Amino acid sequence: MKNTEIVVVGGGPAGLCAAIKAAESGAKVIILDRNSHLGGQLIKQTHMFFGSQKQYASTRGVDIAKILISELDKYKDNITVMLDSTVLGLYEDRVLTVEQADKYIKIKPDSIIIATGASEKFLTFPNNDLPGIYGA
Repeated sequence: MKNTEIVVVGGGPAGLCAAIKAAESGAKVIILDRNSHLGGQLIKQTHMFFGSQKQYASTRGVDIAKILISELDKYKDNITVMLDSTVLGLYEDRVLTVEQADKYIKIKPDSIIIATGASEKFLTFPNNDLPGIYGA
Protein backbone atom coordinates (compact mmCIF):
# COMPACT_ATOMS: atom_id res chain seq x y z
CA MET A 1 0.00 0.00 0.00
CA LYS A 2 1.22 3.48 -0.87
CA ASN A 3 0.81 6.28 1.65
CA THR A 4 0.71 9.95 0.72
CA GLU A 5 -0.60 13.21 2.08
CA ILE A 6 -2.84 14.11 -0.86
CA VAL A 7 -4.28 12.27 -3.85
CA VAL A 8 -5.63 14.38 -6.69
CA VAL A 9 -8.04 12.44 -8.91
CA GLY A 10 -7.87 14.08 -12.33
CA GLY A 11 -4.98 15.55 -14.29
CA GLY A 12 -6.82 18.38 -16.00
CA PRO A 13 -6.36 22.08 -15.21
CA ALA A 14 -8.08 21.96 -11.80
CA GLY A 15 -6.20 18.83 -10.75
CA LEU A 16 -2.86 20.19 -11.92
CA CYS A 17 -3.40 23.51 -10.13
CA ALA A 18 -4.45 21.73 -6.94
CA ALA A 19 -1.41 19.46 -7.04
CA ILE A 20 0.96 22.36 -7.69
CA LYS A 21 -0.45 24.43 -4.81
CA ALA A 22 -0.31 21.45 -2.45
CA ALA A 23 3.28 20.68 -3.43
CA GLU A 24 4.22 24.36 -3.01
CA SER A 25 3.17 24.02 0.62
CA GLY A 26 5.37 20.94 1.00
CA ALA A 27 2.75 18.19 0.72
CA LYS A 28 3.46 14.85 -0.93
CA VAL A 29 0.96 14.47 -3.78
CA ILE A 30 -0.10 11.70 -6.15
CA ILE A 31 -2.01 12.71 -9.30
CA LEU A 32 -4.20 9.95 -10.76
CA ASP A 33 -5.53 10.26 -14.30
CA ARG A 34 -7.28 7.65 -16.41
CA ASN A 35 -5.77 9.09 -19.60
CA SER A 36 -2.29 8.49 -20.99
CA HIS A 37 -1.50 12.21 -20.77
CA LEU A 38 -2.12 15.15 -18.46
CA GLY A 39 -4.03 18.30 -19.38
CA GLY A 40 -7.62 17.13 -19.59
CA GLN A 41 -9.84 19.12 -21.94
CA LEU A 42 -7.22 21.87 -22.26
CA ILE A 43 -5.23 19.83 -24.75
CA LYS A 44 -8.18 20.10 -27.16
CA GLN A 45 -8.54 23.88 -26.82
CA THR A 46 -6.91 25.83 -29.62
CA HIS A 47 -8.69 29.14 -28.96
CA MET A 48 -7.15 31.91 -26.90
CA PHE A 49 -8.55 32.41 -23.43
CA PHE A 50 -9.74 35.75 -22.12
CA GLY A 51 -9.42 37.21 -18.64
CA SER A 52 -6.48 38.57 -16.70
CA GLN A 53 -2.86 37.87 -17.52
CA LYS A 54 -2.71 35.82 -14.31
CA GLN A 55 -5.46 33.64 -15.79
CA TYR A 56 -3.48 33.10 -19.00
CA ALA A 57 -5.36 35.65 -21.13
CA SER A 58 -4.51 35.39 -24.84
CA THR A 59 -3.01 31.93 -24.32
CA ARG A 60 -4.31 28.86 -26.12
CA GLY A 61 -5.64 26.07 -23.94
CA VAL A 62 -3.18 23.56 -25.33
CA ASP A 63 -0.36 25.93 -24.30
CA ILE A 64 -1.84 26.41 -20.82
CA ALA A 65 -1.71 22.64 -20.39
CA LYS A 66 1.97 22.66 -21.35
CA ILE A 67 2.66 25.48 -18.86
CA LEU A 68 0.93 23.65 -16.01
CA ILE A 69 2.64 20.35 -16.82
CA SER A 70 6.03 22.08 -16.87
CA GLU A 71 5.22 23.56 -13.43
CA LEU A 72 5.05 20.00 -12.08
CA ASP A 73 8.78 19.63 -12.72
CA LYS A 74 9.51 22.25 -10.05
CA TYR A 75 7.97 19.89 -7.50
CA LYS A 76 9.10 16.52 -8.85
CA ASP A 77 10.24 15.48 -5.37
CA ASN A 78 6.72 16.04 -4.03
CA ILE A 79 4.48 15.06 -6.96
CA THR A 80 4.03 11.58 -8.39
CA VAL A 81 1.96 11.23 -11.56
CA MET A 82 0.16 7.98 -12.28
CA LEU A 83 -1.32 7.93 -15.79
CA ASP A 84 -3.61 5.28 -17.26
CA SER A 85 -4.90 4.88 -13.71
CA THR A 86 -8.57 4.38 -12.92
CA VAL A 87 -9.88 4.83 -9.39
CA LEU A 88 -12.18 1.90 -8.72
CA GLY A 89 -13.35 2.85 -5.28
CA LEU A 90 -12.83 4.53 -1.96
CA TYR A 91 -13.04 2.04 0.85
CA GLU A 92 -12.86 1.88 4.62
CA ASP A 93 -10.18 3.93 6.30
CA ARG A 94 -9.89 6.19 3.21
CA VAL A 95 -8.12 3.58 1.07
CA LEU A 96 -8.35 4.08 -2.70
CA THR A 97 -8.12 1.12 -5.05
CA VAL A 98 -6.61 2.05 -8.40
CA GLU A 99 -6.27 -0.06 -11.54
CA GLN A 100 -3.18 0.58 -13.62
CA ALA A 101 -1.82 -1.72 -16.33
CA ASP A 102 -3.91 -4.67 -15.15
CA LYS A 103 -2.60 -4.26 -11.59
CA TYR A 104 -4.50 -3.14 -8.53
CA ILE A 105 -2.83 -0.59 -6.30
CA LYS A 106 -4.01 0.57 -2.89
CA ILE A 107 -3.29 4.14 -1.85
CA LYS A 108 -3.99 5.63 1.56
CA PRO A 109 -3.99 9.43 1.40
CA ASP A 110 -4.60 11.82 4.27
CA SER A 111 -6.78 13.91 1.92
CA ILE A 112 -8.41 13.45 -1.48
CA ILE A 113 -9.14 16.14 -4.07
CA ILE A 114 -11.65 15.14 -6.74
CA ALA A 115 -10.96 17.12 -9.92
CA THR A 116 -12.49 14.89 -12.56
CA GLY A 117 -13.35 17.84 -14.78
CA ALA A 118 -15.44 18.36 -17.82
CA SER A 119 -16.64 16.29 -20.70
CA GLU A 120 -18.13 17.45 -23.94
CA LYS A 121 -21.92 17.65 -24.08
CA PHE A 122 -22.88 16.12 -27.37
CA LEU A 123 -25.89 17.58 -29.12
CA THR A 124 -28.15 15.10 -30.83
CA PHE A 125 -29.19 15.92 -34.37
CA PRO A 126 -29.27 13.99 -37.64
CA ASN A 127 -25.78 13.14 -38.93
CA ASN A 128 -24.00 14.52 -35.86
CA ASP A 129 -21.45 11.72 -36.21
CA LEU A 130 -20.25 12.63 -39.70
CA PRO A 131 -16.62 13.65 -40.25
CA GLY A 132 -16.09 17.37 -39.72
CA ILE A 133 -18.84 17.75 -37.08
CA TYR A 134 -17.38 19.03 -33.80
CA GLY A 135 -18.78 20.26 -30.51
CA ALA A 136 -17.92 23.66 -29.11
